[in-house]
Amino acid sequence: MKNMDKFQASKEKALGRFIGQIGEINERLAELQAFADDHFGYHPDEVTWAHVGTAGWFLERLTELTDSAYKRGEFAE
Repeated sequence: MKNMDKFQASKEKALGRFIGQIGEINERLAELQAFADDHFGYHPDEVTWAHVGTAGWFLERLTELTDSAYKRGEFAE
């Protein structure tokens, strides 16, 4: 029984950590949404091709994450 108690305690600890990480992910997503809603902090008159590159870099990272989550692209089964 002692091993089962340790296993259950470990599972509960893992679940707590998992839920905490999901909460942190949601915080980061909200930050990114606010950043995008603010056009990355740039006024439309300020935008140059460098800003296009920066936005593209963010898009590539986010596409990699969503492709991984939904098993698309290089992550397809």
